[in-house]
Amino acid sequence: METSRYRAVTLDAHGVLLLPDPAAFGDAVGRFGAERDDERCWRAHYEMTELLDSMLDVDYERLNRSFAAALGIATDLHKEAAPILRDLYLSTRWVPAPGARHAVAELASRGFQLAVISNTAHGEIESVLARTGICAVGDSHRPVTAVLDSKVVGLSKPEPEIFKMALDALGVPPEQTVHVGDSYRDDVAGATAVGMTAVHIDPAGRCRRSDPIHAASLADWVANLP
Repeated sequence: METSRYRAVTLDAHGVLLLPDPAAFGDAVGRFGAERDDERCWRAHYEMTELLDSMLDVDYERLNRSFAAALGIATDLHKEAAPILRDLYLSTRWVPAPGARHAVAELASRGFQLAVISNTAHGEIESVLARTGICAVGDSHRPVTAVLDSKVVGLSKPEPEIFKMALDALGVPPEQTVHVGDSYRDDVAGATAVGMTAVHIDPAGRCRRSDPIHAASLADWVANLP
C-alpha cells in the first residue's frame, strides 16, 4: 500500500489493539476442566469473529457455545459455561495485542492522525486503552484524536455514521484514511461503504475475499508499510 496518499488511520479496538485477557479466561475455563492456553484464548476470539461474520442472522446461543468449544471446554459443559464466558468477553478484561503499543507509536511518529472506533457493551473502551498504555487522547507518544465507543455515541459499526464521526473528528476525507479491523461485516464493509480503505486483520489467513488488504496483526501491517 502506498502511504503517501493517506493521512489518517482509524483502528478497531478488539482484535486489533486488544485481545482477551488470558488470565481471566484461564480462571474461567479452569472451572470447567480446561487448561489455560494464551494462544488458544486469542485464537478463539478470531474464530468467533469469523463465525459472526458468516451469520446472516446472529445466533447468539450458537456463538456462545462455539466460543466455549474454541476455549477447550467439553461439549456437555457448553451450556453452563457459555453465559459466564459471554459476560467475561463483553467486560473490560482485555490486554494489549502483541506489538500493538509499538505499532500505534510508530504510526503516530510517521505523522498519521489516529482515531479508535469500537463496538462495546460497557462504554469504557477509552479508559481501557489508556489504562493498558495503548493510546489516549493527548498522549505524547501514542496520541489519538478521538475514541468512538458505540455505547457512548449511540452508533455502532457497520453504521456509516460512526465512521463519518471519526472522519469529522480527524478532519481527513475518507479517501485519505485507512481503517484497520478484524471483522469483515463491521469493519471492512462499514469502512469501505464510506470510501475508506480497509485492512482486515486475519491471523489465520482464512479470509478469501479480495477487496480488503489482509494482515496477520496491526504490528505486522505497520511493519510492512513502505
